[in-house]
Amino acid sequence: MRHANKRPAVKTRRTTLLSAAVALAVSTASTAADWEFNPTLEAGYLFDDNYRLTPPGTEIEVQGPLLDGQLEMRARNPAGEFSFTPRVRATYFPDEPDVDSVDYFANVYWLQQGQRLKTELRVDGAQQDVVNSEQPDATVPGDSGLGDPDIGDSGRVIVKNRRTRAAITPSFEYELSNRRGLEFGGNFTDVNYDEDLPGFQVDYRNFDIYAGLVTRITPTNSLTARIRAAQYDIATQGDSDSYGAELQWDTRTVTDTRYFLRVGAQNVKFEDDTKETAWLAGAGMSLERGRNQLFADLTRSVGPSSAGIVITRDQLRLRWTRDLTPRLSFLTGLRGTHDEDVTQDSSYQPRSYATGEIGLMWRWQEDWSLRAAYDYTWQDFDEALLEASKSSGAMISVLYQPSQRRR
Repeated sequence: MRHANKRPAVKTRRTTLLSAAVALAVSTASTAADWEFNPTLEAGYLFDDNYRLTPPGTEIEVQGPLLDGQLEMRARNPAGEFSFTPRVRATYFPDEPDVDSVDYFANVYWLQQGQRLKTELRVDGAQQDVVNSEQPDATVPGDSGLGDPDIGDSGRVIVKNRRTRAAITPSFEYELSNRRGLEFGGNFTDVNYDEDLPGFQVDYRNFDIYAGLVTRITPTNSLTARIRAAQYDIATQGDSDSYGAELQWDTRTVTDTRYFLRVGAQNVKFEDDTKETAWLAGAGMSLERGRNQLFADLTRSVGPSSAGIVITRDQLRLRWTRDLTPRLSFLTGLRGTHDEDVTQDSSYQPRSYATGEIGLMWRWQEDWSLRAAYDYTWQDFDEALLEASKSSGAMISVLYQPSQRRR
């Protein structure tokens, strides 16, 4: 077991990889003929009666203004597209200045479509307060994230801390014939905290690659046999190697309705040569019917946690939007997770976490909207002397989303 410490070399390597990925995408996008600039600005007022989601008797109640702004810059050509989206989010709580934060995000997406080869690259970076990183909200990533579980948060926030996260996700699809295809991809994630807190927030890295054979059963249905390999480098646990296989069925209609089913298994080998096997599974759908938009998936996955261990996570994500009128929409979302140590003999206390949101959005002008939402969050660690934590929050905000500006 290693002691928690900072690794300057890792941070330098992370910066180099991010810079190289962005430079590659930008150089490819320079030939695009069509640029779009899509800003989104949100200003609102936030209230939460247990901001750090701590046990009863230790709650911190906050209220104050919130500002959130981002600018999507997207270039498109007949063979693909490129986008770069920086974002800043800031809160100000007059009565609790210690939990104020200014968070920074940046996302890059690059797509290149050839006659047989399709290449995608996603680069994500974030520097944010752990209140937000360790307690994810009910937001879901949309159709592109169907079946891709979120993992890494521990749910424990005891002191002010910040997380820096960088992730690079390439993928390749090669068409062998009308019925056969190959897919390759991976994910490199590097997470660092300003202060390492063993058992709560520690640095970790995740390197995951996969290869699959795709068989198209019908024009809209396919079956994929996939193998995976991963390495988890956790500051307090050392390196762990992982190997697995899975089988996945997908269907996608001309209206972009998607369904999938997945089953598999993954074997994790730890630094002390002990091994554990975990089952993998998944099911979900993304569809649009009339005035309704629905995203739902249920997954079981394996990955590193900021608590300093490798976990199995059962996760449910749900998002439903209904247009009540052409200008008024009803919004609701739900996220639920259950985490356990992948090893059977462990002192880690299993974690159950759930958060839900309900709200309305009124677009009173083409570029302006008013949004009001209520959220409830619950978390429980399987500890006899520790009560479950609960929080209620609300936010009202104004959004400015002007029409696309082209150059």
